[in-house]
Amino acid sequence: MSDVKPFMLGKLTWQEAKALFEETDIAIIPVGSQEQHGPALPLDNDSFQAQEFAYLVADKLWPNIKTAVTPLISYGVSPHHMPFSGTITLRHETFIDLIVDVGKSLTKHGAKKLIVMNSHGGNTAALSIALRKLHDEEGLWCVGIEWWKITEDLVKETFDPPHFHADEMETSVAWALGQRVLEDKRVDEPGREPVPGFTKATMFPSQPNIMPVWDTTDFTDSGTIGYATRADPKKGQKVVDEAVKRIVSFIEKVVEI
Repeated sequence: MSDVKPFMLGKLTWQEAKALFEETDIAIIPVGSQEQHGPALPLDNDSFQAQEFAYLVADKLWPNIKTAVTPLISYGVSPHHMPFSGTITLRHETFIDLIVDVGKSLTKHGAKKLIVMNSHGGNTAALSIALRKLHDEEGLWCVGIEWWKITEDLVKETFDPPHFHADEMETSVAWALGQRVLEDKRVDEPGREPVPGFTKATMFPSQPNIMPVWDTTDFTDSGTIGYATRADPKKGQKVVDEAVKRIVSFIEKVVEI
């Protein structure tokens, strides 16, 4: 198959996987979710983005730096989206155990550095616990990377707030990566503030911002929080290119550790 790349662990035979881990101790795990993304984006959007970013980074690094990219973990922690049809969520404990078990398996084959390409903010808290456990119990060097955080400066410069969910930012990036976007279904819903002046829907909180445990329906009726009609794949491509560049630069330095 012409679209199979040598870093795609799931497409390798066990002999090919053995040979790959003899050349690298770095494993990349793409992690996303199955959850609503408003009327214009599919349920698999976070998973799609995670896998695409993982592949773009690994392809850019190869052959100078070899990495193994595991099969996508397509489910995440999404209880806050459950009021919307099609959302499937894992319990925090399940997600933590899943990441730990995958990481422990990879250590048996030679992985010493684990990079989780996470594309769902709801995974962040549980992911940090899982990576801590892997570090403490297995001695793994671990990090979670989220594309919107590593490009926060560019995102704020390029897109109008709020930057939160199925918005201009996320729709533009998804579009640039080749995701299915229903252009005529895009909506603008800036989002409610359940506690006015304190609970703002944003990926980049500034003071004051006090967020109690919340459900997506506290902020939106459509599932979109932001201005999806302003999405532009050209803007998204700028963020994609810069995110890949910065992640590649980071991994180049990780190799030296």
